[in-house]
Amino acid sequence: MNTFMPPFCGSPRCAHHGCDNQTPYRDFIAWGFYSTKAFGIVPRFRCRSCGKTFSVQTFHPNYFAKRVIDYQDIAQRLSSCESLSSIGRALAASTDTISNRISRAARQTFAFDSDCASTRHPDENLAADGFESFCRSQYFPNNITILVGSTSQFVYAVDHVTLRRKGRMTAGQKIRRAELDRRSRPDPGGIVRSFGRIAGEALRVLSDGNRPTLTLWTDEHKAYPRSIRDSPCLAALQDEGRLVHGTISSRAARTRDNPLFSVNYLDREFRKDLHEHVRQTVCFGRNVNRQMERLSLYLWWHNFGKPHRARGDPRSHAEVAGYDRGRIIEGFRSIWRLRAWLSLTDLTEPMRDTWLRTRTTPLRIGPDYLPRFAHA
Repeated sequence: MNTFMPPFCGSPRCAHHGCDNQTPYRDFIAWGFYSTKAFGIVPRFRCRSCGKTFSVQTFHPNYFAKRVIDYQDIAQRLSSCESLSSIGRALAASTDTISNRISRAARQTFAFDSDCASTRHPDENLAADGFESFCRSQYFPNNITILVGSTSQFVYAVDHVTLRRKGRMTAGQKIRRAELDRRSRPDPGGIVRSFGRIAGEALRVLSDGNRPTLTLWTDEHKAYPRSIRDSPCLAALQDEGRLVHGTISSRAARTRDNPLFSVNYLDREFRKDLHEHVRQTVCFGRNVNRQMERLSLYLWWHNFGKPHRARGDPRSHAEVAGYDRGRIIEGFRSIWRLRAWLSLTDLTEPMRDTWLRTRTTPLRIGPDYLPRFAHA
């Protein structure tokens, strides 16, 4: 620990904040140490440029944590349909502690994905659809829109929107829904805006890819064409023929020949692997932002950790999608060693909402708590 060299200044406002492989950071001096039960003696440093002090822990995912828990173990347990209570019992920790580590891990995976995305060269079409679940109450269903590679089943983007309960209801349920609508009425145009944010990621896939045109497959939901036309960039690409919006009935047979096979496959995986989305479960999400953090951690494991096929193709979904294998291996070596920084991570809009916990949970008063260091 005493041989640790800070990679950069720990203050986002400093000119020396951020890695520079050409000129390693040396403008610091030793500034004592402090003692902790969890990490022992922790050296501190002071930047000679801005005067801010920081420590070894400033650059670790366990910054401000009071206990060491294996993040990889939590990710694998979460992706194996274990609930927070089950994970807590196995690791002798409270559910709040497990939720805290999942939040930290989700931010680490965003940095991992952002770093690996700089090397990708996708060569596939895309499929998008909404996965329906609920959070807080079945009176508040949600639509989790996913953008998936048609060949790789790699999830490029995911977004969340709360819906108004629909379908057949009793008279008492209709009265209850009307009462809840007065307290927390979901955005009636949420699906249009959510799909627009997801479809916007198709622009990045098209620019990083090896093909001049891209086909985006969806079902026949009326909100999807409207979202594309509402986006000037997407509409222009569609007019030029570079973006083709293909549709197919949601009632078509869900076989491998179906253009929506990749999103149908992900629907099944969500129901199978995430306990809060299992049909008729007593385990369900109570907070939208934490639900999206859990989903983000699961998607990282799906994209980069799981083999593309259990038999026959040991490559990860990311490798099939055109991500560099060497960069993925390098990322796995450092993901739980070096802390992710908001100021140094290129995030999509849905990722930023999850990182900063800006989504609104129905009936919740006030914003969700986010530690100050997560803003750095």
